[in-house]
Amino acid sequence: MKENLFLGVARRTITPKVGTYLYGYRPNHASESVNDDLTATAFYFAQGGERALLVSVTVCEVHRDIVNEIVSAVEKKHGIARSSIILHSIHTHSGPNLIGTFGWGDIDTVYRDEIFVPEVLAAIDGAVANVQPVTMAIASGKSLVGVNRRELGLDNEVGLGQCPWGPFDPQMTILSFRGEGGACVANLIHYGAHPTASGMNVEITRDWPGVMMDALEEKTGGVTAFINGPEGDVGPRLANGWTTADLPQAMAHGKWAGEDACRIYEEMGAYHTPRLASFGGEVVLPLMPRISLAEAKAEYENYKGSTSNSLAQRANYYKKVIASYEEGYVEEATRAFHQTIIRLGDVAIVSFPFELFSEIGLRIKKASDVPYVLSLALANGSSGYFATESDLCRGGYEIIMSRTANVQAYAPNADWYVVTGTVENLKKTED
Repeated sequence: MKENLFLGVARRTITPKVGTYLYGYRPNHASESVNDDLTATAFYFAQGGERALLVSVTVCEVHRDIVNEIVSAVEKKHGIARSSIILHSIHTHSGPNLIGTFGWGDIDTVYRDEIFVPEVLAAIDGAVANVQPVTMAIASGKSLVGVNRRELGLDNEVGLGQCPWGPFDPQMTILSFRGEGGACVANLIHYGAHPTASGMNVEITRDWPGVMMDALEEKTGGVTAFINGPEGDVGPRLANGWTTADLPQAMAHGKWAGEDACRIYEEMGAYHTPRLASFGGEVVLPLMPRISLAEAKAEYENYKGSTSNSLAQRANYYKKVIASYEEGYVEEATRAFHQTIIRLGDVAIVSFPFELFSEIGLRIKKASDVPYVLSLALANGSSGYFATESDLCRGGYEIIMSRTANVQAYAPNADWYVVTGTVENLKKTED
């Protein structure tokens, strides 16, 4: 007889103070009001000897060191294995800075220490303390609230806009959990698209996913969280032809997403007790050699005065490459990232520390025998954009950011290693 699945869910508010700098577009961009509260929602799963934890936070990105601080505290207090914990950020550009990417401003250490870390831990404590037996159902359907954002112009240059024929996964998947009395306890919505509809606004907001979550929560009565999928090249499909606008546009877009979520929820399958399993392992990726010292010095001269955004990142990148030659850096052939998988029967929730391009998630789905693979971007840290081999030749913002994130960039075919490595890890969660 299959053992009961137990679920504990808890939410805490993690809204920063007004005046906090918002992260995602430019440094020192201060907030002026709160449109809707930011939240941390913890899902604690237990079945027999298996335990797993999924936390969704409505901020942009979370530095790996902050994730490690939280995970270490959870391991010590609750005994949940590191390999069974996923902390995921939804990537709203209208929240505080918890990543400190060069050119975008420093980590907000006051917010981190006084609000984010303690409140996330409190959410986890609440989830662990309030478990109940649940059953789970799955629904998946089509939503067009996202669109490929790598628009190719007549000048053959890629810019941020909308590319209707570009790779994009339209599937929205909802996991719903109900208690023994039949009432909805919680929902998870999985979809892949940037929460950037608000543009360079001054309001603190969860952007369009917040409206979507609230709509399904109101419909079902269950605590609802969003987990963002491969969104590296996907933005909101806004009426202005771009992927940024303003707060009213973001709220309208969220209403559309909420209508889709509620429609898909109506197609919910049979509730059942899934088997819980988790896995933690590595995916190993090949690296390119460094660019030459001569090239690094020449390029640094072009960017050395830059202090903001991708221009500053390029200046910092060339500076780091120059330093690597001066300091005797030894080149490596590969770099690995840690991957956590939480398995709930036919569903696998898979962590990636990258902003994966949509095609990679689609290829993993096709190659895996798992019926529902929910790949998560920006989970357990943030390591920047991760593009497909076919996109590298086109260039564009995401490619620049990917190529300049480390002294040694990933090899062009590293996406194939992500797909095959993940599929192998998924096999390790099977019965």
